Amino acid sequence: MAKNHQPIQTKPQVYTKQDLIALGNSNRKLNHWPTIILCIIFVITGQSIAKILENFYYDQIDHNDNHQNDGVWTQSLLQTVGFRLLLPFYIFTAKKHNQQQSPTTSDRTSTKYIISFSGLIGILWSNQGRFSAKAKLELPFRVFTLIYTTQLFFTLIFAAFINKIKLNRWIITSLILATATGALTFSSSFGGEPDEAEANNGRGSLAALISSLYFSLLLCVIQNVFKRTKAPSFASVYQVLIISSLLATISSAAGLLIEGEQDDFKRDMNGFSKGKGAYVMALVGQVVAWQVYWAGIVGLVFSVSSVLANVISVITWPIVSVLVVIFFGYVNDEFDVFKGVALVTASLSAAAYFYRLHKENLSY
Repeated sequence: MAKNHQPIQTKPQVYTKQDLIALGNSNRKLNHWPTIILCIIFVITGQSIAKILENFYYDQIDHNDNHQNDGVWTQSLLQTVGFRLLLPFYIFTAKKHNQQQSPTTSDRTSTKYIISFSGLIGILWSNQGRFSAKAKLELPFRVFTLIYTTQLFFTLIFAAFINKIKLNRWIITSLILATATGALTFSSSFGGEPDEAEANNGRGSLAALISSLYFSLLLCVIQNVFKRTKAPSFASVYQVLIISSLLATISSAAGLLIEGEQDDFKRDMNGFSKGKGAYVMALVGQVVAWQVYWAGIVGLVFSVSSVLANVISVITWPIVSVLVVIFFGYVNDEFDVFKGVALVTASLSAAAYFYRLHKENLSY
C-alpha cells in the first residue's frame, strides 16, 4: 500500500536578534528606512558643503609665502568644535525617549559606557582630521585619494574582528564598488594641493594611510559602544557626538596652540582674497557642515553598521568632485569619464547594500 508523502516545505530564512547583532544592525528597527535615508542625506549634504568650503578656503588664502602645511590642527578643530549645535537635538530625542518609557538602569549604564570610551573616540577623531589635512597639503590630490580609499579595507577588517559583522556577497559587492568609486575620483582637484616644490610624498602618504586607518577604527569603536550598551534610542548618537567632540576639540585646540597655529588666523584673514567676512563665513560654514556630516555618519553606525557608514561616506566623493568642477573650474579639472563612471559605481554600491537590508527585513 502506497504511503502518502507530504511535500517538504522549506521555511524562509529567519533572522534572530543575535543574527542581527552579528550582521551589525542590532539597533535598527525593522523597516526604519526614514532614519536611514535621513542620515544618508546628512552625510551627502554635510560632506559636500564642508569640502566645497574647504576648497574655497584654500583657494582664497594667500599662497605667496610658504605656509602650505599650516592649519592642519585648525582643520581638525573645525570638524568637532560645533558640537554645541547638537545639544537641542539631544535634548529633544532624549525627552522623547523618556516620555515613551521611564529612564532605566540600562540607560544610565549606557551613558557611563559612552563616557568611558569617549576619550579614545575623541583622540581618534582629532588625529584623523589632523592627518587627513596634513596629507592633502603634502600630496598630489590624486595620490591622496587612492591611499585614502584604503579606509574601506580597514573598516572591513575592523568590523569583522571588533564588531563581529558577518559578511556576505552583497556587503562585499558593495565594498568593492565603493572602492572603485573612491579610486575613480583620483582625477579630482583640491584648492590646497601642493606644487612640486612643496610636495612630500613619503610623509604625505604615511599621513594619508594613518588618517584612513583612524577613520575606520573610529567608526568600528563607535559601533562597538552601541552594541555593548544596547543603545536604547537615537539620543545615544548625540551623546557620543557631543561628549567625544568635546574631548576631540580640547585635543585639537591643544595641538593648535602647541604648533602656534593661532598666529595664522590673522595672517590668513588679512590675505583672504574675498575679504575678512568671507573668511569667517568659510570657517563657520565648515563647522556647521561637519556637524551635519558626523550626525549622519554616526547615525548610520547606530541604525545599520560601520560598514554602511563608510560606504556612504566614500560614494559621496564623486558628488563632491563634480561640485568642485562646477564651482571652481580648476585647470585640468573637468567632468571626465572617470567621474561619470564613479557616479554609476556609487549608485550600484548603495543599491547592493540596500538590497541586503531589504532581504533582512523580509526574512525577519
